Amino acid sequence: MISRRQLLLTAASALLLPRAVMAGSGAVDKLSWPAFQQQMNQLAEDRLLTRLAQQEMVERGMQSLKQLDIDSPGFKEAVEMSYESGNRYWLWQRLMKSRNINGGILNISSEQLVQLHDHPGATGMVRVISGEVEAWQFDEAGGNASHASPGTAELIRYSHRILKPGDMAVLTPEKGNIHALRSLTKESRMLDFFIPPYQRSERHWFEPLADNWFEQAVVSCRKISQQDFTDA
Repeated sequence: MISRRQLLLTAASALLLPRAVMAGSGAVDKLSWPAFQQQMNQLAEDRLLTRLAQQEMVERGMQSLKQLDIDSPGFKEAVEMSYESGNRYWLWQRLMKSRNINGGILNISSEQLVQLHDHPGATGMVRVISGEVEAWQFDEAGGNASHASPGTAELIRYSHRILKPGDMAVLTPEKGNIHALRSLTKESRMLDFFIPPYQRSERHWFEPLADNWFEQAVVSCRKISQQDFTDA
């Protein structure tokens, strides 16, 4: 488990979008933490009530995430007051949570690969704020109607990237939702927002049947429900 003190010291020292929307070289107007919250809550509400197109939601959400001023006093105070939870893979600092949105800071360390898992039904938007992260994204062959044997799944690689501070990524219910993460530095921290929040009980974990899957375009896995994975 990563200690809060280690994370704050690391920060102080310091899942995919079309390339045009990824972190760019130009200066952007910064958003205060209250303004960012307002924009993201409005985006989640628009998505729920007006069936906002997926691409428009992603573009608006990623732009807000890119503009968030992580050096502002308001954001630093929100991090200090965040609700913390975690498991053997990550420490989660929750900054926003409602029926339409869940967001915070995902903290991982180089000691543990975050195994392949999904966030069913959610669109996840990510911005790395410290460290370097190796990220794999996959789709399940044939969707949930895969022809793999019962209890197994065949995954098709959607993306494999190295994400550095300022880089951004997205996963959607349809593309790149199954993912794994590995910190290439001692610790890595990333803003991570989901619209709508996914149900953890519906999450699946995917255990590769081969150890050397990291460079493979097609990966055969055991598909494990959240309950079975937790009980194991």
